[in-house]
Amino acid sequence: MSIEKVWYSPVQKGHNFILFNEQIFYKRKVKLENVGRVKQELSQGKIDDQFFGLPIGYLRRVEYRDDDPELKISYGQDSEDTFDIPNQALRKEVFDYVKNNTTVEQTIVKKPSVLSRIKKPLIALFVVLGLFAFIYSWILDLNAGYVYELVPGRRGPGLVGISLALAQLGLVKNILIFSPLALIALYRIKINLDNDSEIHSLIYRT
Repeated sequence: MSIEKVWYSPVQKGHNFILFNEQIFYKRKVKLENVGRVKQELSQGKIDDQFFGLPIGYLRRVEYRDDDPELKISYGQDSEDTFDIPNQALRKEVFDYVKNNTTVEQTIVKKPSVLSRIKKPLIALFVVLGLFAFIYSWILDLNAGYVYELVPGRRGPGLVGISLALAQLGLVKNILIFSPLALIALYRIKINLDNDSEIHSLIYRT
């Protein structure tokens, strides 16, 4: 018995095999040396247990964006997963196939909000700045003559120990350490602000 639909991407980044068969959505990342064997098995209608399958009946939502390499899947009560398909044309083809071959309750197209676009890098920026401020307070204390001694523990030095070790490097070295991290977060915020491509959503259960 042949499989309804097989997509293969030669790019080794992401899931290079995506399948749709008997109302089940499959994905798998296969090592290059095993691609030929997997193709042969699929041509014979065999889907081995290394494939991760999601029955369409479990789905709540499937999301697609032009600039996002992943199809975002919501299923069950509150579970989420992704189908990593870097090739935009292939990703769109997979999304359209699922859209046209499953029972979708609603299709939604919307622009993502500014906050949703920058949330993750903004949190990363706050973490970097907060950690730097924490370490800077240690630096001020050390410069004022305070002496700190850490009591060794079974679980390692922890955040306080790491912060104190960084503080002992001095202000200049910490600026050199944290500035690139902050710049990376700022760069991601800018990129995400510029990326306002539409989100296409398939709604299965409301």
